[in-house]
Amino acid sequence: MNDKLKYIVTSIFLSSLFAVLYTGCKQDSIEINALPFQENEGDNWGLISTNGKIEIPSGSFTRQPSAVVNGMFSLPDEKGYYQLYELKHPTHPTSARRFAQVGHFFEDVTLAQEFPDSPILVIDRKGQSINNIGISLHYDIILAHNFAEGRALFCTRKGKYGYMDTQGNILIPPIYDQAYDFHEGLALTGNTNDKGETSYQLIDLSGNVRIQIQDTPALLDSQPACGLIKYNNCQSGQCCYLSTTGKEGLFLPDSIREAFRFRHNAAIIHTDHGAGLIDREGKLLIAPTYEEGFIVGNDRVCLRTGNEWQLADFEGNSLGEAKKSYERISTFYPSGLAIVRSGTQCRWMNRQGKPADNRTYHCIAEDPSALQLVPQVFVRKNTKTENEENNSANRPEKKGTVSASSSITASASSSTMASSSEKSSPGNDPSAGKPHTTCIISSDEWKNIGKQNPFYAEARKILSGKLAETDAENRQVILNYVEHLRTSYTTKDIDFLTQLFSEEALIIVGKVIRSTPRTDGKYLPQHQVEYNIKSKRTYLERLKVLFKQNKEINLQFSDFKIMRHPTQEGLYGVTLRQKYSSDLYSDDGYLFLLWDFRDEATPLIHVRTWQPRMLDDRTPLPEEEIFNIRNFNLQ
Repeated sequence: MNDKLKYIVTSIFLSSLFAVLYTGCKQDSIEINALPFQENEGDNWGLISTNGKIEIPSGSFTRQPSAVVNGMFSLPDEKGYYQLYELKHPTHPTSARRFAQVGHFFEDVTLAQEFPDSPILVIDRKGQSINNIGISLHYDIILAHNFAEGRALFCTRKGKYGYMDTQGNILIPPIYDQAYDFHEGLALTGNTNDKGETSYQLIDLSGNVRIQIQDTPALLDSQPACGLIKYNNCQSGQCCYLSTTGKEGLFLPDSIREAFRFRHNAAIIHTDHGAGLIDREGKLLIAPTYEEGFIVGNDRVCLRTGNEWQLADFEGNSLGEAKKSYERISTFYPSGLAIVRSGTQCRWMNRQGKPADNRTYHCIAEDPSALQLVPQVFVRKNTKTENEENNSANRPEKKGTVSASSSITASASSSTMASSSEKSSPGNDPSAGKPHTTCIISSDEWKNIGKQNPFYAEARKILSGKLAETDAENRQVILNYVEHLRTSYTTKDIDFLTQLFSEEALIIVGKVIRSTPRTDGKYLPQHQVEYNIKSKRTYLERLKVLFKQNKEINLQFSDFKIMRHPTQEGLYGVTLRQKYSSDLYSDDGYLFLLWDFRDEATPLIHVRTWQPRMLDDRTPLPEEEIFNIRNFNLQ
């Protein structure tokens, strides 16, 4: 195994946790009262307030509750259905009603579904239905986001987007080909003409156009933040910000290769030398000498050097005990505390970078959807009869079937509607504005694939009947997902990739460096492969740039193998050969993906590595050097 890559994997896999990247100027106003936590490894769950007070002791819940938002949380039962609870009465649900999916209470109401694929409901804090938005005299609503600023974005079966109020009344008709959640009183919407050209505008909460965005070749961010909306000029590559008030925007110098949304009137930027921080006027606050950074609160930023994070102020001054570094630092909650992790323990930290108390915990589980960093998506793909819905009430769907695979990717299939920092720019995806669906291949279709298909051997193994039912189902889900993974590069489906990787995924990418022959008789220099470790966010942001720079990207898979972990149930390693080609670059190498099925509703990838097929022009990578699940210590 390449010594450098071996060191990367063995020393970082279990210790390097990447932070969720918080953006925008709004999230601090969301009232998150408490988060799920475990005091010790192996404990059941409790709830701890965001000021560090234990509300419900660890071990009180056998299953993980949701975050507590505006005093409300949900708790799954043994069948995976959720009941509603109030923090002040945590042992008795507010009603006996159960839901397959229920949202956070950002308002006095939220969205819910009683069964998978059933009509989308607006419910109150007692679980009572206010409105059934899946049934309309005029529109067939198949997808909706939970409320943001009193408006819920929805999509009809015809692929048109609109907004409803908290009573489920359609306030802004579905007239848009693309639309996004409201933020700071504005939402980005777009319509596409017969030539495939999309014009964008910012609308207010009543649907009135505030700003008509000039029709120029640009990649727009999906969300305004701090009175600015970021875009990249496709012709010059320049990073710019458009003012949402109609005033002059902000144009950054060419040395800045990428910039991100503003938060607390500052934004992270990237140059060829690293990451730094600018203010609203574009003035450099922190020199771009760090590997990565993200803003965690008012006048607070996290900066990464190597594999650890430090807390700093907006002038770059390190804060905390002897400039201590952490593997992860969360955003600061309104209480003034953030969660930090080091080793196997986490604790609360104050704004000065010091421990809030002397207590440590095994886990404090954050929820990006509670912070409205990612939307809660409700999907209704099929129209079922009332009898079919009632018959499915006590029959949760298995993963691996056609319907289950569809439900697994429901939140990813919301395409252009996500509002997190990892969301694709609307001009970036040629299929933006249309609900995506996973490439679902049925068992009958797998039976008929030819021997030339890269999945042939694994498909025959699944259909042989010699595997345990759950194992066979998991493997079929992997086949479907990997086929969609291949096509996601061709279609530039960044939403699918966002859903696929876990927030703390270890992603190792490699790039073959081309050069002229050497004079010492060797065909390539010693270091012809450049490896980089990327967080999920950095990896996806880089993909967005690649998608923008290349008109065509193609992947070809072969030598596809699935290996189940010998002792850890639900973990699978996937190894395959990948030929990558684009307008600007091509390579041939081996891809390894570590799949986790321990959360049955959402299989995720925790590890992604790449190795070149050839060590040099004459020497193939030895078979024993190709990564598989045995290379990872998962005990």
